[in-house]
Amino acid sequence: MKSKNLFLAAMLMVYPSAMMAQQNVKKAFDALLKDNIVEIKTHHSLERDPETGRKESQADVYDLMITDPSVLHHIKDIQKAFEKDNEAAYQLRTVSHAGSGPDYTSLAVGDGRPQPVAIGRMKGSDYIYACFLDKDDPEKKYRYAYAMEWVEKEKRINVRLAITYATTQQYRQSHHRMKRITINGQNLNFDSNSFPFGNSFPFDSSSVFISDSLSFNFSKTTESWLSEFNTFKNLFLKNPNSTASNYYASYIYKLCKKADELDELEKKMVIRELEKLKKSTDDELMQQMFDTSINRLKK
Repeated sequence: MKSKNLFLAAMLMVYPSAMMAQQNVKKAFDALLKDNIVEIKTHHSLERDPETGRKESQADVYDLMITDPSVLHHIKDIQKAFEKDNEAAYQLRTVSHAGSGPDYTSLAVGDGRPQPVAIGRMKGSDYIYACFLDKDDPEKKYRYAYAMEWVEKEKRINVRLAITYATTQQYRQSHHRMKRITINGQNLNFDSNSFPFGNSFPFDSSSVFISDSLSFNFSKTTESWLSEFNTFKNLFLKNPNSTASNYYASYIYKLCKKADELDELEKKMVIRELEKLKKSTDDELMQQMFDTSINRLKK
């Protein structure tokens, strides 16, 4: 336990900017790690630019087991902490009963080339994650991702906590040359920074896919499309003038470019919400993105 507490103290020194944006989530993670738990496995990695000392990559993963009922309140505490920090996040997602298919999340590490951290692979688990821009990065290309996955099994709860530091998905996509392949009729993008999932992935061991902080759900349903749209719509409306609002608008714009899953009534419903978004901001570029999204849906 002493070594764990020393590590946590060191982590607080490493994450000065993280504490500003996601201080509630970080405190809730630390509270669980300091309590009566069983550590099954942990993984820590950190890389810096050798010339500047600038952090470029980090991953901290804790696989834990809770058997003490008095510790269970930490699960709710962490969920509430995500809610408290959600306005500082540019991406937030919750999933119930994961692990039964390919719809899980892979949190990128560094520039996306190192092995990512999987969240949602435990059968029947729930998970939540959020991404926060690094406040100390003037280029706004790096982010922190915090995630918790948990599932109850025979009077115990298995938990995975994860913190990763990486470039944002938007930055990686803008700097990588993309290619497209088709497997079993499904179009998949990949690039030179893709990674192998091995035999655990639903296809074969030679398949490679982009590391990202989004769910892998290759056959997006109407429900999942609308769920993603509603999540980012609500995040945008909470503070249309925040630094993250441009990211939310860009993500909604990207969603509307690929809305083939929606029928005519659903498109009309989304258009009404887009008109609300447009009225909520004075930023001309974001207004144009919402206008273009509306026009695409009307075609």
